[in-house]
Amino acid sequence: MRINIFTRGDTRSVAIKEQISKRILSHKDLEISPKPDVIIFIGGDGTFLRAVQHYRDALDHLTFIGVHTGTLGFFCDYHVSEIEKLLEDLPIAPTRSHRYRLIKLIRRFDGQSDSFLAVNEVRLENPFHTLVSDVFIDGVMLETFRGNGLIVSSTLGSSGYNKSLGGALIHTSIETMQLTEVATLQNNAFRSLGSSLVLTGAQTITFKGDFTKAVIGYDHLVLEPHDDVNSLEIQLSDQYIHIVHQNNRQYPEILRRSFIKDQ
Repeated sequence: MRINIFTRGDTRSVAIKEQISKRILSHKDLEISPKPDVIIFIGGDGTFLRAVQHYRDALDHLTFIGVHTGTLGFFCDYHVSEIEKLLEDLPIAPTRSHRYRLIKLIRRFDGQSDSFLAVNEVRLENPFHTLVSDVFIDGVMLETFRGNGLIVSSTLGSSGYNKSLGGALIHTSIETMQLTEVATLQNNAFRSLGSSLVLTGAQTITFKGDFTKAVIGYDHLVLEPHDDVNSLEIQLSDQYIHIVHQNNRQYPEILRRSFIKDQ
């Protein structure tokens, strides 16, 4: 099995990378390779998001397995004290992985389009001026939104920015998208849904408007501004990511560990 290691780059994570690398090199059935089957990411959730984008052209045949050294490890199932357990699980990692669909963002401008993939969410925001956007669900108009922004999150992303905005936490076994508003205007002149909207995994959300001064981002990345962007289409992609979870991983326990009780 071919393995590569992706770290957040801090001293602790690099030291753990060296420790794991030595153990892999001493194993006859494992090797460190630039063309891996398994990616061990060492850090936190941000490290995982960067790893996915780094290997975005090879996601079909990659399995991710995480070691938690960061401030939040929602995607990391192994603590630094469980390195031995991780090494035991490596040979069977692909057979034990769980798969999750990515979000696909299609940006349309001047008769052209480009597309991007996200793990957590897609963001359309303007923190300086009121963002105005018509919102469509499967081609049917829902509302004209006015406020600071609109966020579309995946099931995995429901625990990220979406949660900070008051959106719902969605169990990771449910395939959905969630539309959440940021600082919406609610008055006698302007009104929108004012609530998070959970949609099925088969639906498409479209934003239309003048997005000249808007910030368009996905996960930890921000797109370069483009003057002619007039619509965004967001849907679940046919592309999956594969993540290894320990057998004893229980969703309520993860929520408690991540958001309620200190480690």
